[in-house]
Amino acid sequence: MESLCAVVYVRLSRSTESSTSLARQEAACRAYAERRGWTVLRVFRDCDVSGGEAPGERPGLRDLYESLPHCDVLLTWRADRIARSLVHFSSVVEACGAASVRLVSVEDGWDMSTTHGRFAANVLMSFAQFERELGRERAVSSQSYLRKSGRWTGGRVPYGLRPIPNPEGAGKLLVRDERAVPIVRELAERIMAGDAPTRIAADLQSRGVPAPRVHNSTKTDPVPSAWTHKSIKIVMTSQTLLGRRIEHRTGKVICGRGGPVEFWPPVVTEAEFACIAQYFDAGYRPRRPNRPSHWLHGVIICGVCGRKLKRSESSGAETFRCLGPLTAPHRGVSIKGDILEAWFIAELRERLRDAPVVEHSYRPEVDREDEIKRLRVYLDELLDDRRSGMFSTPEAVDVFRNEYRLASSRLKACQQQPRISGGWEVRAAAQSLWDAWDGWLPEERGTYLIGCAVRAVVNPPPRPRARVNASERCVCDLGDLAGFDHAGPG
Repeated sequence: MESLCAVVYVRLSRSTESSTSLARQEAACRAYAERRGWTVLRVFRDCDVSGGEAPGERPGLRDLYESLPHCDVLLTWRADRIARSLVHFSSVVEACGAASVRLVSVEDGWDMSTTHGRFAANVLMSFAQFERELGRERAVSSQSYLRKSGRWTGGRVPYGLRPIPNPEGAGKLLVRDERAVPIVRELAERIMAGDAPTRIAADLQSRGVPAPRVHNSTKTDPVPSAWTHKSIKIVMTSQTLLGRRIEHRTGKVICGRGGPVEFWPPVVTEAEFACIAQYFDAGYRPRRPNRPSHWLHGVIICGVCGRKLKRSESSGAETFRCLGPLTAPHRGVSIKGDILEAWFIAELRERLRDAPVVEHSYRPEVDREDEIKRLRVYLDELLDDRRSGMFSTPEAVDVFRNEYRLASSRLKACQQQPRISGGWEVRAAAQSLWDAWDGWLPEERGTYLIGCAVRAVVNPPPRPRARVNASERCVCDLGDLAGFDHAGPG
């Protein structure tokens, strides 16, 4: 019986009651290895990953590639767990061949180290790829049939429609959503009256009208979403408002002999729809070039919601402000740019007056677990060879003792070495911060502060429009530079 080191690879596209779970695949591979006296070093898993994905796109299989040089056998439950494409399967076989690793399929009963095993594997993979392509064709054919029969094929439901069970059989149909019709009519009337979509979106949001994604969601706790200019445009330029449907392949309106086919009762007239479409087409102007970002952008944080403050201009004065996200607006937080900048630089100079420039370096993780397992297996193999009589001559005994002593010493050293987690380290450079600061461009100053996690938190004043000093409502968080703080927060 061979004493070999094996790794196991298991994969599952979707976890269902009828599928062979990862645990069952692993148990079958471990039982196979135990019957042959092989040692399973590690199990690599890919859950909710399709067999059509390339090996490099699967986390488990990608990690497995790095461990191939340390094992003798790669065990898998079936060939289609490795891949469902001949090209992808061949790449795994080549990687195993380059590392001198045997690829064994437990359920299929073949071993890639033999000629017959390689032939059987290639035949099975051809059938697996054929089955996958047939499944794709069946899915496409099924969706095409559902569309032709007027049934819903799944996906995001257009606003103004809702799915219901098909009264004539299996599947679902889309019908007009009476709850959304009043909202669509309000949008149409307000847009034709000249109301701005952004103002309409803010009004709907303040009234608590669910946004399209929330309104059409089938989940009990949908992800929060807000009305925006874009969402209103998508809703109001959809052909479904006229009761029409778009053909899936061509992207054109489905027509009959007399013109477009009406699948649902229209919500707007053709004249209203044309007017709204013209409004959105005419509303887009060439975008002005973006202004250069302020060097403090990304450093200034709202003390209420934690978002970055945005720059704006009012009466020629630069201001940073935050009103919160659309889904959870709060009382406005704003501060004049020149006041904030003067306070922030003074605060940094006071608290970091003797600070050096810091550099960030990445410390790799040190974990000897795999090396410890490999050395233990190697020592067991040496003992087995010694008991079997392979080291029988005096010269061979000396070789055995020397090899066993070296491996034992290496194992002891690995066990005594603690595991060191990887991460970023901050190291002080020789140059003074303020010597470098005076030579930096504003953009370089901002980049350095962001890299050191330095933040200026701006809180709202105690009373609306109250005039207070920046030091009374702003807090400076020095981040990675806190170790050089001499004054403490002011």
